[in-house]
Amino acid sequence: MSVYDYAVPPILQLEPTTACNLNCPFCLRSSLNRSEEFISFEVFRKIIDASKSRFLTLHGWGEPLLHADLPEMISYASGKKMSVNFTTNATLLPGRTDELLNAGLDAIAFSFPDSHMFRPIIEKNVSRFIRERSARNQKSPKTYLNIALIEGNAGCIEEGLGLARATGVDAVNFERSFPWNDGQTKSEKDLFAYIKTAAKKTGCRVTLPVVHSRPCPLFRLTLFVRWNGDVAPCCYRADLSLGNLLVDNLATILKNRRAFLKKMNLDPVCRTCRV
Repeated sequence: MSVYDYAVPPILQLEPTTACNLNCPFCLRSSLNRSEEFISFEVFRKIIDASKSRFLTLHGWGEPLLHADLPEMISYASGKKMSVNFTTNATLLPGRTDELLNAGLDAIAFSFPDSHMFRPIIEKNVSRFIRERSARNQKSPKTYLNIALIEGNAGCIEEGLGLARATGVDAVNFERSFPWNDGQTKSEKDLFAYIKTAAKKTGCRVTLPVVHSRPCPLFRLTLFVRWNGDVAPCCYRADLSLGNLLVDNLATILKNRRAFLKKMNLDPVCRTCRV
């Protein structure tokens, strides 16, 4: 393996669309997007063919299930020996379960800011998806419930874990929401301890956010690419382009990433980020 190959992040995060059918309180989508756009299959194929990443994450600032070609994109990338996953709000799962289970998907995460508000979706759509996977005797895709840690939803954590247990998801992922302030950082030790206690009580497997650091692991591990081929430092800095995979060669983009890395501590978003 050359130095050039080694410098490529192992995860390619590719945005299928900027459109969404919800307006979740913790989501920055409305401030980052001025229009609803969809990646074309031709652009998707070009990016995948040029990619040197091992993992593909198909989500950005939109709901992936709004894209009609999502199963075909999963199948194409899977055929290129990439491990494919995506995150969804699960509202559009009905009618698409079969094509997703046939596509070669390795993991799917169902993301909610509030388990109480989304309880009907979890109990109906997510449960049905997992039952269908079981009926096929498939081990993939692995299923995860993503719970965004936002101020005011601590009371929903135990309920969410109970729902996850009843639904049969493989694990529950807790994620810091953006922005995550210094006050939340100081109190998260107690919050995480509470989550671990609730996980033992409900019998759920959970993962917690790693300790925040700079330069952040997200940047080092992930190449974030928008629907139009623009490469950004990460999903929270989607407004800053470091090049375009349809126009610039990968070596140039990686050089721009290294230059950004050197000044990351000065970036107005990165220097305040605690996610």
